Parts: sequence; structure tokens; C-alpha cells
Amino acid sequence: MPRSEAERTLVNLVQRARIAFALGTAGLVAIARQVGGVPDDLLVRGFVIAGGLAAAVAGQEATTRLGRLPLGLALGILGDIAASSLAVVLLADRIPLVPAVLLWPIFSAGLVLPLRGLLLVASLEVVVLAVTALALVPGAFPPAQAAGWGALLLIAAAANGELVRRFRAAQRTTELAFARAADLVNATTRAEVAEVLFAFLSEMVGVGATPRLLLYEASHEGGLEVVAHEHLAGAPAEGNRDAIRGGGIAPDQGVWFEGPRLARDLRVDDLARYPRAFVQPLADGRGIVGLVVIGAVRGRVFGEEARRGLERVGAHAASALARIDLARTVERQRAALTVLLDTRAVPRDDPGIARWAVDATRRITGARTVALVRRRAGALVCDEAQGVEALEVERDAARLLASALLRPVPLVIADTSADERYALGPRFARGSLAAIPIAGGDALLLVHDDRVDGLSSGDLELLVMLSHQLSLLLARPRDGASKPSEFSHERDE
Repeated sequence: MPRSEAERTLVNLVQRARIAFALGTAGLVAIARQVGGVPDDLLVRGFVIAGGLAAAVAGQEATTRLGRLPLGLALGILGDIAASSLAVVLLADRIPLVPAVLLWPIFSAGLVLPLRGLLLVASLEVVVLAVTALALVPGAFPPAQAAGWGALLLIAAAANGELVRRFRAAQRTTELAFARAADLVNATTRAEVAEVLFAFLSEMVGVGATPRLLLYEASHEGGLEVVAHEHLAGAPAEGNRDAIRGGGIAPDQGVWFEGPRLARDLRVDDLARYPRAFVQPLADGRGIVGLVVIGAVRGRVFGEEARRGLERVGAHAASALARIDLARTVERQRAALTVLLDTRAVPRDDPGIARWAVDATRRITGARTVALVRRRAGALVCDEAQGVEALEVERDAARLLASALLRPVPLVIADTSADERYALGPRFARGSLAAIPIAGGDALLLVHDDRVDGLSSGDLELLVMLSHQLSLLLARPRDGASKPSEFSHERDE
């Protein structure tokens, strides 16, 4: 049955060709009769052949209009076989090359039947040819010639079956790629993007429940991290984002790797159980921004349509991921502005303000480690912390805190592992860190993200706005007391 629009178009084209053959045959017979000089028996044979083609056309058209497409296609093929066989039987003694008409049913049936069906049609035609040569029209074809025509029909059936198979595979690959690209347009989360990509690549590569991962850029440095995975025994180990960056991979073409080698690079042991792994890049105008990895038992060669489909879906996936990140950024900034502008629920006591500040910082940046540090009697004290112990903050970041309190602007370290100025302790040995001073309060916000360059410029702008808001909150009257805030500088006491 035709599944794609292109296959349906070809089936309709075959039906129109039948009509053309029937009308053409009838027209030639009519012209020959008017011109004269053609035996009447030959004209009658021509009309009979045209009638057979017309019957095939009528049978398929009538059943198709009644909603019985499979029956209509079968009647069309049987009509082609009958008309072609009739032509061979009636014209074998007049036209030596008449067996060539037997190629037409092989072509028309190839659009509907698989290879075995085509070989069956060719075998029936070989039988018709043998019966014609040996019984119906003896001596019309020498045995060697009849055998040659039979071999040609079988070879044509095999070639046409393979050609149509490749055509169908290419068309369905194209349609599948367009369908998955449309699904990516409607994806709203990274998990949905990964689900579409995993299903598409599984079908393209021809695998079942094998390990698969989606890697996406972790920062503007070009590092990649695992953001989704399926069929893994456990979550991937941390640090995968620096294992592979897409270097050396063409942005428009997937690459086959050795499974064990890629498993070591990505620190995903499950991939080592499969000899091969396919990696499809996700590229946008800037280059490769992500990779899809899927394990396989054996590799396969992709045709032109498959490569174009992979490239098309990869580009749409990169666009979808960028759109989702942008939406998340906008939503986070909207939520951050809501926190900054609506301070009616902020407590009026200093511990309450400290808790609100730390919670607002985590909501704004998404960082797991946040602390509010102030200077009291010349010593640094962590008043509130989330994701870290207060003692760790005072011990592992003492030099950085002391230096940040002397600066009027934020102190930002994009990669703490590469910074040796402040002798940071093990708690902050990796990731990115920012210290935001609070004007007039002799205090600061300490924000740590486990990712290198994990704090964006937008995050820093919002943190500066939060510090200004904290300055105003600390300056307002306290509940039940008129004394200055404990956050005030010692010289204000």
C-alpha cells in the first residue's frame, strides 16, 4: 500500500498511463483502419488489447471510488498482466519484440508489491511466454529467445523491486524527518526535545533499547554536558561536559565511533557494551551546540535523504533547545523582578531579612550555594547560608570575603580552579563564584555555582539590583526598636 504522498502520486500516474495506453492503442487501430492496408484480424487484435487495458482502468477506478483501494490496486495489476499477456498471445506471430510489453506489469506492480510479489508477477509472465511459444503460437519464438525474455523479466522484477524499495525508504525518511522537525517546534522542555531525538535516531540507526544521551552546551566556552539520557544503568558521572566538545565533527554530518572509546570519553560505562556508537551533532549558526549519542551493535551507511533528514532534525533540535533556554531565562528574570519589586512580605528583623536575601538569591540565579556574610567587630561572620555550612564559608573563602568587602563593585571568578589569588578552600575549589557587596551595610552576598562560568552577566545584574534593594531594606525602621541595623558599619554605632 502506498504510504507517502510521492507513492500515491506514482500510483495515480500509473492509472493515467493505463488510460493513455488504452486510448493510444485504440487511436492507432482507428487510424490504421482509415488509412487501410492493415489486415482486419490485426485491427481486431488491437481493439481487444485496448479493451483489456480499458477494463483494468475501469476496475481500479470503480473500486477506488468505492473506498476499496487495496482491491482496486489488485484489479489494476491483474488487468495489466491480462492485457500484456493478451498482447503477447495475439501479436507473437506478427511482432517479434512484443514480449517487451510484459515489462509494464512489473513496473506498475512494483509501486504496490514487495520484491517477492514482483518475482511472482514475473514468474507468471514467464509461464505465459513459455505457453505462447510452445503451445499457443508454436514457432513464434525460438527457445533461446524465449529463455532470454524470461531472464530479462526476472532481472527487471528484481531491479525494479530494489529501486522502489530504496525510493520508499528515502521518501519515508524524508517524511519522518519533517514530522519530527514539526514535533520539535512544539517542544517546551529539554526532556521533550530529547524524547523526539531519541525516537528519531533509534529509527534511523535501526536499534532498540540501547543507551542514548543528549549533550548540550553548558556555557559559552563550548563545553557540553549531559542534559538527558535513556536506558542507562545509572546517571552519568559528573564532569561529562568537558569530555567532548564536538571538535573535529562536521556540523552537518553524523559520525560513527567505537563504543568503548566513546564510553571512556563520556564516562558512561553503558556505552562500552556496544561495539559502535553514532553521534549526531546539533548545529546552529554559531557551530555545534549539542550532540546526540546512541549505542548500536553495528554501524550502517546512510543515504543522501537520511543524511539530509538527520541534518534537518539536528538543526531544528538546536533551535528548539535555544528557544527553551531563552524562555527559561526570561521566566527566571520575570520571577527575579517579582522578587525584587515586591518586598511587602520581607520581615523587618535582621535575621528575617538575611533569610529573604539568601532565598531570593537562589531563586534569581538558580545557584545551590548562597551565603550572606557581614563584618562584626572586625571579624567575618556568616549570618545565613543555604547549600553550605557557615563554618565552611568563613574558613574556605576568608581571603576572598575580606577583599570583596573592600571593593565597591562585585568580585567575580568565572573558574575558581584556575584562580590562585584568594587561596580558596576545597568547598569552592571548582565552579564559578561571585561576591556582591551591599552598599552601606558592610555585608555581602556570596554566590557559588558548581559549573564553570555558571553565573551569567544577567545573573550579576539582577544580584546588583538585589544588593541595592537590600540596602533600602536595611535602612528602614526595625520592628520594636529604633536602633540601627546590625548590618550597619561599626562607625555608625
